[in-house]
Amino acid sequence: MSTPTASDTGLLEFIRAAKGQGVSDEFIVSLLCQRGWSEQRVYAAFANFYAGSLGMPVPARSGQVENARDAFYYLLNFITLGFWTVALGQVFYILIAHAFPDAAQTREYYPESLRDQISWQVAVVVIAFPVFVFVHNLIRRELSQRPDLYDSGVRRWLTYLALVIAAVVVLGDGFWFISALIRGELTVRFVLDSLVLLILGGGVFLYYLKTIDAPAAQA
Repeated sequence: MSTPTASDTGLLEFIRAAKGQGVSDEFIVSLLCQRGWSEQRVYAAFANFYAGSLGMPVPARSGQVENARDAFYYLLNFITLGFWTVALGQVFYILIAHAFPDAAQTREYYPESLRDQISWQVAVVVIAFPVFVFVHNLIRRELSQRPDLYDSGVRRWLTYLALVIAAVVVLGDGFWFISALIRGELTVRFVLDSLVLLILGGGVFLYYLKTIDAPAAQA
C-alpha cells in the first residue's frame, strides 16, 4: 500500500468518513473533482483507502503503452507544428524579398522563379497543417475524456520543451531586431522579416502556454 502525502491525508480521511456513511464512490469522486481535486489524486486516495480496508495493495497495470502513445501524439503534434510554421515563415520571407529586393543584389527573376521558390514550402504547409490539426483534435478529445492526462509527465515534459524552444526563437528575434536598430540597419524588409518571426514564434509559444494546464487550473 502506498503512503499518502501530507497534503492528501485530509483527502484520504474524508473518503474514509464518507464511505463509513455509505456514500457511493461515484458521488465522492464527482464531489471532490468539483472541489478542485484532480481525478488522478482522488483515485490514488481511493487506492490507499481500499488497500488499507482489504489489507492488500491495488493491482497496478503498467502505463508504458499509454505513455508511448502520449509521446507519439505530442511529438507528432510538435513536429508537424514546426514543419508548417517554418515553411509558412519561409513563404513570407520569399514574398517580402520579392516585394523589397536588396539593392546590392542582381535582380533577375523569371516569371516562374517565385513559384519555384515557394513550391516546396507550400507543399509542406499543405501536408503538415492538416496533420497537425488532426493530431491536435485527437489530443483535445483525449484530454476531454480523461482530464487526468493533464498531469501526464510525458505531456508536460514535451510541452515545456516546446515552450522553451518557442521562447528562444522569440528572444532571438528581439536580440536580432535591437542589434539592427542600434547599428542603424533597419529597413522595411528587415522589419517585416522580424515581424513574421515574432508572430510565428509568439503564436507557437501562446499555443503551448494555453494548453499546458487543465481548464479548471486556468480559471
